[in-house]
Amino acid sequence: MYISPIVDAHLHITDNGEWFTGKHNASIGLLIEQMDAGGVAKGVIMGLAQLNQNEYLRRICDEHRGILYAMAGFSPVTQELTAVRDYLSHEAFRGIKLHPRRDNFSPMDPKALAVYEEAEEKGWVINFDVFGHSARLPIEELRPTVFDRLAKRFPNLKMVLSHCCVPWMLEAFFVAKSNPNLYLDCSFIIERFNKTSVMQDLLYTARHLDRKLIFGSDFPEEQAHRYLSMAKIEFKDLQEEKKSNIFGLNAIQVYGL
Repeated sequence: MYISPIVDAHLHITDNGEWFTGKHNASIGLLIEQMDAGGVAKGVIMGLAQLNQNEYLRRICDEHRGILYAMAGFSPVTQELTAVRDYLSHEAFRGIKLHPRRDNFSPMDPKALAVYEEAEEKGWVINFDVFGHSARLPIEELRPTVFDRLAKRFPNLKMVLSHCCVPWMLEAFFVAKSNPNLYLDCSFIIERFNKTSVMQDLLYTARHLDRKLIFGSDFPEEQAHRYLSMAKIEFKDLQEEKKSNIFGLNAIQVYGL
């Protein structure tokens, strides 16, 4: 039994339903269908800068007011903040999604630092894609210790590190534990890293840092309702309070849902 609404805090959609791999349906219709099937009450859609989709996300969130929220897709190396400020004044947008791997920039780039400064001042959340795989960006630029430095430099900026920083899960655990403004989301990883040390580290994090762990599926890379079922199985032995934190309350608090 969960005493809080279930929130899927890591979703993607596209206006035509097509996804990068060509293997997945990223349509809003399928997303809503899978959220309903899983009993998910609210969702946070991660915008991607290269798709130039913030206007589309605003319209979708207006159509599903109180259910869907968005993070504005933005690249600090190819765009100016003026491109997203109007969106961030809209009630559906909770902050900015940054994707250093896809957009090929260091999280410590001076242009990115200027974004964090304004985000801290205005109360925007920053969600970073953090995954230890990149054909262009040196992988060291994605280690959790990079974000430890940022969290201490911008102590009032809420930051969420997606995918639990795999493969540096335990390092991410200690970074989140050390910084009250830094959180982890467990999207994408549960099935991909089944029967590896990643899952042992995820369960350790859920047991000992449940107030810093946020559930997300990474739809359409994962089926939202199926990924939720897998997460419930993995976390079945946790106390109900910890489950409530992970599956809903943390996202509600961090993103202000």
